[in-house]
Amino acid sequence: MHLLKQTGHSSLGLPEDSYIYSIVPSSRTEFAAISSDDSLRIFDANRLSHTSLLANNAHDGVTSLQTYDASNQLVVTGGRDGKVKLWDLRNGKNSAVVAVESFVHWGELTSGPEVCLDLRSLCELLTDPATANQAPVLSTATCSETNSLVAGTELHSHQAIVAFWDVRSATQPRLEYVESHNDDVTELQYHPTRHNILLSGSTDGLVNIYNTTITDEDEALVQVINHGSVHHAGFINERTIYALSHDETFAIHPATDPDEEAQEPEPIQFGDIRQPLSCEYIAQLCIGSQGPYIAAGHKIDKRLDLIPLVPTPSWRFDEQSLWRLPGGHGEEVVRSVYVDEQNQSVFTCGEDGFVRTWKPETEQGQDNPVETPRKEKKTKEKARYRPY
Repeated sequence: MHLLKQTGHSSLGLPEDSYIYSIVPSSRTEFAAISSDDSLRIFDANRLSHTSLLANNAHDGVTSLQTYDASNQLVVTGGRDGKVKLWDLRNGKNSAVVAVESFVHWGELTSGPEVCLDLRSLCELLTDPATANQAPVLSTATCSETNSLVAGTELHSHQAIVAFWDVRSATQPRLEYVESHNDDVTELQYHPTRHNILLSGSTDGLVNIYNTTITDEDEALVQVINHGSVHHAGFINERTIYALSHDETFAIHPATDPDEEAQEPEPIQFGDIRQPLSCEYIAQLCIGSQGPYIAAGHKIDKRLDLIPLVPTPSWRFDEQSLWRLPGGHGEEVVRSVYVDEQNQSVFTCGEDGFVRTWKPETEQGQDNPVETPRKEKKTKEKARYRPY
């Protein structure tokens, strides 16, 4: 076991009793964060208390945050208001610009003003709110190599939609899959190297793999995995898929190649991994250069463990080599984890309303000013928010 020590924490200037849902890198030295007050904020990775408010109301019910481009200059958000927004941060961290704003919708769009400028400006589609049937967005994915932005929606009017936009012309989706899921779409992810391959996961229990160059939905489906209500799913590498259910059931599946006739290996079913990993919940799976880590939390013991998932001799958890974050986020749930290998740091955020940074104990001694902590919440006055 290896220990990490907390070296900084900040509430990012959020109101009391706020949750921080997700953090993603927005530049080499900064992160973007979405929170339960529906704000979009940016903070300095080295001095967490240096925070800027990018949008006070990014969405009416923000649910999703993703990095868009490799240089981390653009971020994507989705919300329960049915909107997907691409934010351009290059104008300065005090004046982020909505580069793309569009709706996921059912039915025909009504006529309205359309404005399409370059990405540094605004491309916006307006609909008549009285007639537009907007679908709450629960998940997003991006592929800058193909100028693609994807959103997955909540089940509404008996449909759950996976909608695709080309950000260069985002007045309406260029493609929609509407029959592959019959419940909320909770996860979307592009293949790490094949930019035409997309994964989706849903509370209907399915993980679907699509060839997005094919418009016919039935023909686009190249693989279907039946796992159980999907909390997280994605590609571990080019040939391996993982799935994690809302009851913490975990499995690893081979990614099939329709062009190859070779028989794929059988999936590895881990079952409920809470007892084997001595945890109460799984926050997420993190992918690093050394391989994947499962982020396993324990509220009673107040800790978070990053447990390596190793492929030899077959996929298994290497609990002897885990990294422990003692204290974690106290008795609150960790919602998002980012492993910054370049700076040998781990960033976490959670339902205590704080972002925290961690480093190996052997690398202490550096000056890292933090904000004075506010009082810990004694009671929970609202139910845990679930963006699915």
